[in-house]
Amino acid sequence: MAIPLPSTDIPTDIQTMRGLIEARLSEVVPSVTTWPARLHEAQRHALLSPGKRFRPLLCIFIAKGGGIRDTVELDAAISTGCVAEMVHAASLILDDLPCMDDADLRRNQPTTHIAFDESTAILSATALLNRAFGVLSRLDQVSAERRIEMIDLLSYAVGSKGLIAGQMADLANVDKGTTIAEIERLNTLKTGALFDFSVESAAILSGMRASQRAALKDFSYHLGLAFQLFDDVKDVVMSDTQAEKSVNRDVGKATILAIAGSAASKDKLRDYLDSATAALQRAELSNLESLTAILDNQFAFLRT
Repeated sequence: MAIPLPSTDIPTDIQTMRGLIEARLSEVVPSVTTWPARLHEAQRHALLSPGKRFRPLLCIFIAKGGGIRDTVELDAAISTGCVAEMVHAASLILDDLPCMDDADLRRNQPTTHIAFDESTAILSATALLNRAFGVLSRLDQVSAERRIEMIDLLSYAVGSKGLIAGQMADLANVDKGTTIAEIERLNTLKTGALFDFSVESAAILSGMRASQRAALKDFSYHLGLAFQLFDDVKDVVMSDTQAEKSVNRDVGKATILAIAGSAASKDKLRDYLDSATAALQRAELSNLESLTAILDNQFAFLRT
């Protein structure tokens, strides 16, 4: 696939990258006519459903800001960003299951277990996770050393000390005596781990120096906290259609919103975003305006 030259217009550049992400996502999983067709149809149902593609956009634009030099390196960043989206889609399939959050709407369409069935949903999530590692392993334009580093990073992000640990903690999250610090730890695992992969893999691809990677790690940490708190707020104040998913799934859970209330939670959300923005500035990337535009679009609800 030919990679177009970047536009000087930031919204156009972001939209161009989003189009390349959509095309790559469609390529990395089998077609609906490939046997077993129902499994692949379910994968594509979850993966290609309309979304903002926040994680792949972060990966691509951070890699660009870190100095990737040509279309070959940009192509690797697109594939790596799509890996994050594949894992994200798999996690949403599992999160929506009756044994988890029991949701029936995701991105304004039926969740995978509703559109198909629970067994197909579980298998499609497993297949997406496995395929994600395969995509990383085949980045031939990236050195073997860097590929291994990213594969190890992904295994940690989705493993028993990352996303899966966060999901386990979330299922047990009913103690009203839970502190905000404990909730932040849960959110760092459940939501932040995949942001860590998206951001750190971009730093690996572009060969950033240690000080930049440290700043980006701080950025990813606060971004994960902001994203999960934002999701909790949407769960309470939005309808299913506005949130593009089933809401009111956190009733009875110990969340920052439940402990601190709406006004204090919005203040904390802005604090998280301020800390994330400050860390991003310390990373000294060449395209801070583009990354700021991506963040502003993701958190546009705060302006309403």
